[in-house]
Amino acid sequence: MGLDKLPIFAWSMLVFAVLIVLGFPAIILATLLLELERALGWPFFDALKGGDPLLWQHLFWFFGHPDVYIIFLPAAGMMSMIVPAIAQTPLVGHRMVVASMLATGFISFGVWVHHMFTTGLPIVALNFFSAASMVVAVPAGIQVFSWIATLAAGKVRWSTPAFFAVGSIITFTMGGLTGVMVGLVPFDFIAHDTYFIVAHLHYVLIGGMVFPLLAGFYYWMPMISVRPLSETLGRWVFWLVFLGTHVTFFPMHLTGLMGMPRRVYTYPENLGWEQFNLTSTIGAFMIAAGVLILIVDLIRSFRFSSEKNAGNVFNGATLEWLPNALYSTRSIPVVNSRYPLWDTPNISRDVEEGRYFLPNSATGERETIVTSPQLAEPQYLQRMPGPGWPHVLAAVFTAGFFLLLTVQLYWPSIISGILGVGAIFWWVWTLDLPIKQKDADIGAGIRVRTYQSGPSSHGWWAMIVLLVVCGMIFAMLVFSYLYLWSQRSHLFPTTGDGVVLSWGVAALGGGLVAAILGWAMRRRSPLLAALAMLASTGLMAAASALDWNAWWTAGVRPEVDAHGALVYAFFSWQAVFVAICVMMALYALVRFGAGLLVRERPMTLEAISLFCGYTAVQGAITLGITRGFPLLT
Repeated sequence: MGLDKLPIFAWSMLVFAVLIVLGFPAIILATLLLELERALGWPFFDALKGGDPLLWQHLFWFFGHPDVYIIFLPAAGMMSMIVPAIAQTPLVGHRMVVASMLATGFISFGVWVHHMFTTGLPIVALNFFSAASMVVAVPAGIQVFSWIATLAAGKVRWSTPAFFAVGSIITFTMGGLTGVMVGLVPFDFIAHDTYFIVAHLHYVLIGGMVFPLLAGFYYWMPMISVRPLSETLGRWVFWLVFLGTHVTFFPMHLTGLMGMPRRVYTYPENLGWEQFNLTSTIGAFMIAAGVLILIVDLIRSFRFSSEKNAGNVFNGATLEWLPNALYSTRSIPVVNSRYPLWDTPNISRDVEEGRYFLPNSATGERETIVTSPQLAEPQYLQRMPGPGWPHVLAAVFTAGFFLLLTVQLYWPSIISGILGVGAIFWWVWTLDLPIKQKDADIGAGIRVRTYQSGPSSHGWWAMIVLLVVCGMIFAMLVFSYLYLWSQRSHLFPTTGDGVVLSWGVAALGGGLVAAILGWAMRRRSPLLAALAMLASTGLMAAASALDWNAWWTAGVRPEVDAHGALVYAFFSWQAVFVAICVMMALYALVRFGAGLLVRERPMTLEAISLFCGYTAVQGAITLGITRGFPLLT
């Protein structure tokens, strides 16, 4: 299908993924710095040693407000799939809804400071972020009006998903109205850190995410269960949860305006809060009763089978309702409508009978077709990973590394990390094994390549996305350096070391040239390309060693003040990347020795050269910030 036929849920997940890629790096860096401060005493946030607690707030909320939409957008996408099904009519304003999701993703990165209105920010900043907080309500309003218009245009079938969808619109709209209120700076000064904020948060969260999730639960359950969930019990669940939500959280607006602060578990008597809090407690038990009935219904009704399911109970119009077994559909259809199951009545039968693309495996393995993004023209055949243990072990040992590090079990953490890296190398070794067929017939006489490299390949874009994440984390580290310099400039040197800067930049420039040379040689001589990568890592390692030695000799220590902590944070971050480059280059040499690094399959070398090139540029910026920046000031 082309982009204009893409379901709203797919659009929401695309924006959701972009928000994760750009938003999560801030919290990754924040928690990393916090752990370094906790475990090693590096004072990033300790005001007594030049740190600043507000730096934590900036890093956290730069993630925290996009995270609100990371939660909301998938749920909004579900609503835009469910509402047309319950109204049995196409979504009103499809393109406007898509545009509103894209706008939400963009604007969400400009409102993080509206959580910090009471921290003493300049008036200009308060005005800007207050205005941005108002603007971000517009795209959400477009989606809400689209759902209302769709329900009005169609004939609603009052099923459990319909009840939850309408309940979502009501509750989310109420939460949005209080969101506009707290976006006003004078009102936020009054309501900040009170139960009014708790009420607003839960109205938005439950109305914008929980109710759509429950609607989706009832709507899509027949896809994986032999029996759908009970409509009778479902309505009990809805009314208990819906009424319980309002009974619980509406009184909190009042207690908040009466001065009840957040995060307290007890308070003096005779403040006038008791009856409101008792009402909220009753509402919480109503919500719990609704959830209990849902669990009972699940135990009573859910029956999984890989061969059959309850089917398209609500007459949905999109492709997830095509007949499929445990793995996927029988063939890949050509889609000419946003609602193919309504507009092409025979599509399910034709898919099941294999009348579309890839009716059988073209190479004998798991595979799918990669198409052009806009017009959906077949480009090449993508081999999909098969069952195995390497990815499972990689996940387990990676999680073990971070969890053990958190509880300060350092040696077990290191061992788990080494095993995780080994499992990753085992996994990637099997992902790029040669395929005998250079091209394959996917149906209708169309033959496509079975291998692709460069900007047209998944591997190339996967590396680009990884580097965007790494670049965002690094950008947040640069922001932290400049922010603390603006607040604690007396701790930062006013003169730089031009000799170390010159030699370091020269070494990193050589590393970048070697990475580019490796890219250029990938199709001519894989061995020379791999050796160029190794030379690149050697030059970058030399630059890192020179930088570290100069700082250490000068007496700079990370635990003394915030400047030293930031310098060593930069150095440590760069050292990790150089170490990864070394492992990648050695991996390429081992792969060449095994006869698997050949001119016709250059994706491994392309990925390594991209990573090494990025590492060289990152190292040059590190030197420019830590050693060149003082020269400019």
